[in-house]
Amino acid sequence: MRLVIDWDGTVTVSDTMDLIVREFGDADLVDRFSDAFIDDSKPLPVTLQHVVASEMATIKTPLDEVVDWLLENVELRPGFLELAERERPLLLSSNLRQLIQPLLDHFGVEADLLANELVSDGESGWRVHFGGEICPVCGERCKRPKLPPGEVVYVGNGYSDRCPALASSRVFARCGLARYLDTIGSPYEPFGDFHQIAAALERPA
Repeated sequence: MRLVIDWDGTVTVSDTMDLIVREFGDADLVDRFSDAFIDDSKPLPVTLQHVVASEMATIKTPLDEVVDWLLENVELRPGFLELAERERPLLLSSNLRQLIQPLLDHFGVEADLLANELVSDGESGWRVHFGGEICPVCGERCKRPKLPPGEVVYVGNGYSDRCPALASSRVFARCGLARYLDTIGSPYEPFGDFHQIAAALERPA
């Protein structure tokens, strides 16, 4: 069974995309989009890809400066380093590969990574390439088509984790993902850190 883990707000204590947009881009845009994703009872006015593209376009700082800032400010959730060393997970993120890989290298994490790609940075604003297929279930370029074949243990916390979580054999959830799964009555195991997940994986689901 393959372990698949979301990055922002799951591996990291805070959402790093929100952090960099607040620090280098338009913080008000983060707040406006966040409000749209909080209420599970209302349909979303935009796609997640629109949110990511719009927020990244407000950043005009060179990539290397943003990466340096992240290296000084990002905190990983307790237990992740130990679990990653044991399991070599697949990290599946709606963030940018160029922002995540330097952090993995910095912390000495060996993991497989699937994420969006930064096409260009600088004064005209960041542009993002969204790869992958359109999901036949949710209609977006979501994470579900990127799941590996076979049984999956999925760990996530937010909107982008909904569709892949519903396609997984076992789910660990917190925050928005947990609220959503509660709303639709789909089973999951709550977690606060990766020590809890590591212990749970030693037991049958």
